[in-house]
Amino acid sequence: MKKAALVLFLGLVFSFCCAADDVDTLLRFISDKVLSVHIELSLLDSNQEISWDAQIRHVTVVGRSVNVRLVGEEMVIDAYITPFGDFEENLVLVANGEIWFSDQGSKDSIRYESFIKSLPVKIDEKVVFFPLGVAVDSGTNIYTLRMEIIIQPYKEFAKAP
Repeated sequence: MKKAALVLFLGLVFSFCCAADDVDTLLRFISDKVLSVHIELSLLDSNQEISWDAQIRHVTVVGRSVNVRLVGEEMVIDAYITPFGDFEENLVLVANGEIWFSDQGSKDSIRYESFIKSLPVKIDEKVVFFPLGVAVDSGTNIYTLRMEIIIQPYKEFAKAP
């Protein structure tokens, strides 16, 4: 009985050792394909001063989107940022967005707009994107939403102090 238990135990240890090497290889392979997408959101007032800001970091792979949702009092913005391409070459950044907002004249009316933009980018290059252009708040204050996007290989981001 003890001999059978020892053989079973050694078999499990051996399979774990083999599996650990396979897992390490798999993790190294995946880390070469994973991207870190850093997005800084800023709301600028009419004097181009920041009245609100936030930072978001997502992990993704080429071809898979990073989703950002902003919900305001009279507006909802969904932005989908998708990097395409190869790490060694330029990436193409595709930004797709949807905006729902209430009409200023009528509180019962909701308007919908969508957009899609693409731009070639390099790894670690900062891209500035204005998904709304200029939005008007109550007809008196003009606000601009700005998104700064930086794409890095995840392994470089993970090494940063």
